[in-house]
Amino acid sequence: MKGTFLYLVAGLMLIGGGLVWLALFHGIQASSAKPLLDQKKSEAVSEPFSQNDSTVPSTPPSVYVPILMYHYIRDYQDRTDDPLGIQLSVSPKTLDKQLSVLKDAGYETISLEDFAKGKYKPKSLIITFDDGYDDHYTNALPILEKYQTTATFFIVSGFLGRTGYMTTPQVQQLRLAGMEIGGHTAIHLNLANAQYEKAIDEISTSVRSYDPVFSYPSGKYNPVTLDIVSGLGIKAAVTTNLGVATEKSSLYELPRIRVKEKTDLLKRINEEIAIAKRQLVPSQRSKD
Repeated sequence: MKGTFLYLVAGLMLIGGGLVWLALFHGIQASSAKPLLDQKKSEAVSEPFSQNDSTVPSTPPSVYVPILMYHYIRDYQDRTDDPLGIQLSVSPKTLDKQLSVLKDAGYETISLEDFAKGKYKPKSLIITFDDGYDDHYTNALPILEKYQTTATFFIVSGFLGRTGYMTTPQVQQLRLAGMEIGGHTAIHLNLANAQYEKAIDEISTSVRSYDPVFSYPSGKYNPVTLDIVSGLGIKAAVTTNLGVATEKSSLYELPRIRVKEKTDLLKRINEEIAIAKRQLVPSQRSKD
């Protein structure tokens, strides 16, 4: 009986000791974990907001480079059967006047590749012509040379030599005159819904032997297109998105200002710069 009692006491002591050690163990864990939790809490409080956080005001750009977009340079305003053609046409007389106004305002033209390399000034400007129409050579080039102005011409390579388009020798003459020549696909392909291999072929074919700059036909593209363009080593690509280029712009999604026959060019440029500086809202743009 006495032996049984002693075994019972010993067992109770062992159980009690175990409970004490268990309590001490949890106490140690809690005390060691507290500093780590406090540290994480402190880090969470002191961690700066990301650049994408809408609560952090981003600084406005410091460089504003208008990129002008032209298509046809021809007298075409009296036509009534081709409204789209009218919207895409600027007469030689108007182009001459616009270049004169820009020169008097102190603007100096640069190439897209210059822009990509950060070679711009406070009054830098880029002039672009899309599609490779023959009036770019016959009408635009003499006016550009008159004002000692350079421009970028985007060529649909598969259209060279067709009626209404420049020939290969004419494009070569543009290059000899100091103009930048870029790609615009081989057949003016809509890149937004083109198959991957087809898009690669169209883009690479159109920039072959030309400068590493590109224009998306009709402004159509998608994220895959952007990957292809950057992967091919193209330095800059322009869209039909409205705005002015800044040092914060994506080099593969540069905005432009579409120029029409009646566009008040300096007013449009100043409006887009003001929007980029957040001095105007987009709805305050003038209607051409």
